[in-house]
Amino acid sequence: MLQTIRDKITGWVAGLFLGAIGVVFVFWGIDFQSTNAAFAAKVDGERIPVETVRQAWQRRQSQLQQMLRNELPPEMAKAQQKAILDQYIQQTLLTQRANDFGYKVSDEALARRVMEIPEFQVEGKFNADRYNGLLRQNGLTEARFESQLQGDLLLEQLQKGVVDSAFAVPYELDRRYALEKQQREVDYVLIAANDFLPSVTVTDEQIQKFYEQNSKDFLLPETVDLQYIELTREQAESKVDVSEQALKEHFEQVKDRFTSPERRKGRHILITATDGLDDAAAQKKAQELTDKAKGGADFAQLAKQNSKDPGSAAQGGDLGWAQKGMFVGPFEDALFSMKPGEIRGPVKTQFGYHVLQLENVEAGRQQTFDEARAEVEAEFRKDKAQTAFYDDSQKMADAAFAALTELDTVAKSMNLQLHDIKGFTREGGGEFGADKGVIDAAFSEDVLDRRQNSPLVAVGEDKAVVLRVTAHKEAEPRPLAEVRGQIEARLRSQAAREAAAAKGADAVARLQKGESWESLSALGLKPVGKRFVTRDDSIAPPAVLRSVFQASKSEFSEAKPYVTGVTTDDGNYAVVAVSQVRSGEADKEPAQERTARRRQAEVRAGNEELTAYVDEAQRNADIVRNDKVFE
Repeated sequence: MLQTIRDKITGWVAGLFLGAIGVVFVFWGIDFQSTNAAFAAKVDGERIPVETVRQAWQRRQSQLQQMLRNELPPEMAKAQQKAILDQYIQQTLLTQRANDFGYKVSDEALARRVMEIPEFQVEGKFNADRYNGLLRQNGLTEARFESQLQGDLLLEQLQKGVVDSAFAVPYELDRRYALEKQQREVDYVLIAANDFLPSVTVTDEQIQKFYEQNSKDFLLPETVDLQYIELTREQAESKVDVSEQALKEHFEQVKDRFTSPERRKGRHILITATDGLDDAAAQKKAQELTDKAKGGADFAQLAKQNSKDPGSAAQGGDLGWAQKGMFVGPFEDALFSMKPGEIRGPVKTQFGYHVLQLENVEAGRQQTFDEARAEVEAEFRKDKAQTAFYDDSQKMADAAFAALTELDTVAKSMNLQLHDIKGFTREGGGEFGADKGVIDAAFSEDVLDRRQNSPLVAVGEDKAVVLRVTAHKEAEPRPLAEVRGQIEARLRSQAAREAAAAKGADAVARLQKGESWESLSALGLKPVGKRFVTRDDSIAPPAVLRSVFQASKSEFSEAKPYVTGVTTDDGNYAVVAVSQVRSGEADKEPAQERTARRRQAEVRAGNEELTAYVDEAQRNADIVRNDKVFE
């Protein structure tokens, strides 16, 4: 049963919805729950609450930190904050316009969309139990989720109205086809740089000079040797003493979480003031159905034939198992005051008139301590371990700060083992890998230069370390003997490429003077032969294609080709001649492909128009931003 629309949602369900409706969304959801008088922004007088935007930033910040695995750079954080506020402003603007233009999302349309979301289906059909279960797992109510969904559907209507209004005229399609399918006649020859390698010689002087000029490219990295002590959550948990009395006391504190609420399984028939019925007629019909059901008529069949609830009618009005808090007030009050087998109606809600049948009741139940013991103990140990881990970590940090420049006494006082890592670089090393927190601490001024103990460094969620530098080695050039082979290979490759380019430049000059391709045979060059190529040709090297289609049509003809040279992506050299152009013939394009291409052009134009529409809305709106919203 779908409730009245009230709130917006965020998190995974918002992402689930966006994926389900399959429409281009450019905005994030809004949470209207905040009652904070302060505002993050005002859009034509409508306030966007501070807490709404701050909560969105907290969620986004958490996501980014998980992706980057470290603190956000200040400039990135500032850009993300601006983007979030802009998105709320944009969505508020479009929501206002959608409401002004009279866009509406009916409860029936909302219900249909909920039922289409695959995550709420079992074996391809909407399942109310799964729907409510997934929402509860994520701390959401049915009303809150449906509010988000209805709000986004409203924006979808406005966005589709803009995007779908775009069109592409035949002339534009013909012109684009002519360009996209254009063919150019080309002949080219590839001069392989590797062919020159046997004749390349590199002297000791060249190697020495290159080494001196580029020594920074051949550095041994800066390194430090580290000594450190560590605490882990596992160590803390091993010291947790669990008594039976402590577990029982903890159970008493949390026993409410081990109580299953009463659940009821029922059916209903919804009659709405639609299909020519006014409110009085809808009530009368609901009363007639109530009388029929009480008289012994099959309730499920009555629901299939008469109910206007798209979420349950096909299932004979089946609502599945439900607990309090899942339905609107009058409906829920009736359902939870009935006896199994009872039929009641009509019950009026904002959706219409309902006829209810209660099929079964599953009483709530409190688990005993013995039944919940395993879960209670695991939770108790985890909580105590967390506390012990935190306390011991602070003790270690305080002791290391007091010791200042050594860790031996700290290790002994806390019965911890001293560990060492040799050759730790600014890229990381040892068991810490590339952990940014450890790298920053090891190469900080206090630790590296003053040789002080580091502050407490968190490594993941289950480990804390304090470290100190015991030795430091500056970055220094590798010995020439060690990198001589690399330098020689680089110089040889460079010389070979230059030789190929020089030979190619000579060939280009000859062709530009009017010599024929045949004359290049004296240079040992043989072209591949003339052929027409398209922009997506799979045979010619990409660099050749780029040069071919960059040439202006006015620069060449069949009698006087356009000749140029280009270095290919793999370091070879190509001599290229372009002689003819053939435009794509739009009248030969298959109808199905043209239809698809037209739709692509319309979507592309529609998205551009939507962006312009949003820009225009912002230019004409009275927008006040709170510059301190994220402080």
